Amino acid sequence: MDVTPVESTVADSPVRVPEPRTGVGLLAGVLPLAVFAGWWVYSLQFHWRDQEEYRFGYLVVALVAFLVWDRWDARPRDDAPDPGWRSWAWLGLGFPLVLLGELYRHALARTPASATALSLGTLCFLRAVIVQHWGPRTWRHFRFPIFFAMIAVPIPGILWNPVVLGLKGLVTFVNVEVLSLVGIPAQQQGSVIQLPNCRVGVDEACSGIRSLQSSLMIAFFIGDQVLRRPVLRWVLVGGAVGWAVVGNIGRSFYLSLTAHRHGTDALERVHDTAGWSVLLVTLLGLAAMAWVLSRWESALVRLRARGHARGKGPSPTA
Repeated sequence: MDVTPVESTVADSPVRVPEPRTGVGLLAGVLPLAVFAGWWVYSLQFHWRDQEEYRFGYLVVALVAFLVWDRWDARPRDDAPDPGWRSWAWLGLGFPLVLLGELYRHALARTPASATALSLGTLCFLRAVIVQHWGPRTWRHFRFPIFFAMIAVPIPGILWNPVVLGLKGLVTFVNVEVLSLVGIPAQQQGSVIQLPNCRVGVDEACSGIRSLQSSLMIAFFIGDQVLRRPVLRWVLVGGAVGWAVVGNIGRSFYLSLTAHRHGTDALERVHDTAGWSVLLVTLLGLAAMAWVLSRWESALVRLRARGHARGKGPSPTA
């Protein structure tokens, strides 16, 4: 009995890869992003200009632009837009946050709380636009630069004040203990160090909050550029916190020692120099820590590659 082969009626069709958006399609996605981002930066620059501890916000904008440019060529070309209900849900979530921030700003004043609400709402808008025009993989690809910009957003007082008070108390307590160990009688009175012939106050600037903010910004940026494992990046961030705290304890100890030996008038001559020295030491410490972690990561990758190669080698014959 002859069997006639039946031709398949369904042809194997290759998976269609979305073509990259160009021209009008690219402009339709980029323009809303530029509007939202520009409006966000314009609103935050008032805080950067008026609050000294957030002057680094202008540097954050430049670093975000670099991070986006650095990722641009490696963006996922086969991502597909997702204009479904999830994108509209993010728009719906962002709208009341932006509205709340703007109403509060116009009715009362520009406060860190209003800036935070505006920033969170803008993040929701940016996510919705990216997913609608490019897709979720594109959002994940550019997620870090967008969240990195949040470093420049003023922290609401409900979070800022406990951190500053905690740092001031820690710096004051450790300095009093160290001064006592080196033979200088000192007492802690709140955030003031009482010395035998003068008093040294640990204010907000001396608490280390500015060094902590700068250290975190540098750690996140260097970690993204140098390290690939998220665990090692978080180790570097933890090191940034440690360097900032230890550096400001050393700075406060040096200022207290100077005031004890030469009087409080001498603090004006060394105050700024001590602050810049702490920043330099923190930068060098973070750079050294990042170098060590990157070398360790590279050695671990080579070790695993050798183990994988041995595992795939020819099996011995009996």
